[in-house]
Amino acid sequence: MSVTNERVRGWVLLQADSPEETAVALYNAQAEAGDDRYVVIRADVVAYVYNIVIPVDAASMEWLQEAHRIIRDITGVSNSLLIPVVQHIPFPPQDAQGYITPPEAELGKEPVEQIGRQHWSPGHNAWG
Repeated sequence: MSVTNERVRGWVLLQADSPEETAVALYNAQAEAGDDRYVVIRADVVAYVYNIVIPVDAASMEWLQEAHRIIRDITGVSNSLLIPVVQHIPFPPQDAQGYITPPEAELGKEPVEQIGRQHWSPGHNAWG
């Protein structure tokens, strides 16, 4: 099942010398930025040439590109790449399971009903 969505999504890949520090700087600068124009969902440090992966949701392609410009200007970023999502297929991925560890539950902003396997993916949104 494919969904037509008024919003656009993309993956921003960053290359940074200190990926954890850069991810923290990104959160400090962008956690609540963008209002409804764009949302920086999270930043995952990965073992690859581009060592930070950031999913972004935006009101338009222009705002997705602007979010990419803002993100790539974060201190410590040496290279970046924007990969726009061209088709979103929410099922089964949004039916995916998640897992919350005890340290994650302690750090979370929202109460966690149970530690361990969740019956939804983190940030579950039925419409993707």
